Amino acid sequence: MVARDGNYVFKDRRSSLLIKHHLLSHTISPLLFIFSPVFIFSCTSTYGSAGYENTGHARPETEIRFNDTGNVLDREYTADIFVFNDDRLQRLDSYQRIICGSGEIPFAASQNGQKIIVAIVNPQSDRYGWSSICSLQALEKEMADLHKESSDQPLMSGWGRTEAGKDPDCEIDLTPLSAEIRLESVRCDFSGKPYKGASLENVKVYLTNVNTSARILQENGFMPEFICNQGGLVDSDVEEFTDPGIVVREIGNISDMQTVYPDIALRCYPNECSEETAGSPFTRLVIEGTVNGQTCFYPVNINRGEDSGNGISRCCRYTYNITVRSSGTSDPDTAVSPADIDIVCNAVPWYETDNDEIIF
Repeated sequence: MVARDGNYVFKDRRSSLLIKHHLLSHTISPLLFIFSPVFIFSCTSTYGSAGYENTGHARPETEIRFNDTGNVLDREYTADIFVFNDDRLQRLDSYQRIICGSGEIPFAASQNGQKIIVAIVNPQSDRYGWSSICSLQALEKEMADLHKESSDQPLMSGWGRTEAGKDPDCEIDLTPLSAEIRLESVRCDFSGKPYKGASLENVKVYLTNVNTSARILQENGFMPEFICNQGGLVDSDVEEFTDPGIVVREIGNISDMQTVYPDIALRCYPNECSEETAGSPFTRLVIEGTVNGQTCFYPVNINRGEDSGNGISRCCRYTYNITVRSSGTSDPDTAVSPADIDIVCNAVPWYETDNDEIIF
């Protein structure tokens, strides 16, 4: 992660992918990869009849080790491993899909030489969906769809360089493409208001102006590609999600002077647009509820304070603790003022535990 401007600096603590090479008494026919680049291997199976031509020459087998500090891979997972030639054309050398259980060691294979290895974990495409990939440049154009994300298995990717057949290992940093928006606590404090003692009822929290499409390997400079929940909660948009819980969750009722700790985690793709326009709106966290029968909204621009914050970045977690002090606004697309709500936001890389506070 690149250090961000403002009052805090991100220190990168991401998943690590360790790849070790060994030599086996087989070789890979380049033509087999040209005409049939898709193979499947389980972590415990051998290559056998997977499409390699046994000519008696050596080929490197790649042993892959994940250091998953976020515990994303503590269950069965799928990974697509692409190996490209590290030259001017960066053509595809090999592709393998691996399916591994927790603690199992996956492996892949390639020809000898300078290589770029790309790993995509929890891919959204089936193995035939990559049939058009013949170079690294082609893979760099591939898009991910937030509608296909799940709360417990986010799409992750990373890449690294190695010399297959010579280097003992290749380390790859894996990072989620999405960002996590966590609502840690909500408190109602209506003291001094005519509705003092009233409850905030039927409370739910959701994201609006959500970027649902992004290039899988992109690291920064994200602009909204396709937007859902534009201007408010749109039921038809939510229904398109495989896991609707990543963009909307219910909380219930909150009494006056009560603090609840829902610890809700929502997810969206990055949105780093510098200025808000009709085509590039800021992504917002919205708390919605009713006070004395009146619907109230408390929209918050995510990571965009007066003196710091550049929007939503890849592989970052934004944790909010919010105190509601008024009846909010009647428009879910208009950010509330400091008089309506107190906000404390902690913005850190996904796997960081030491937070920097931003008070709006």
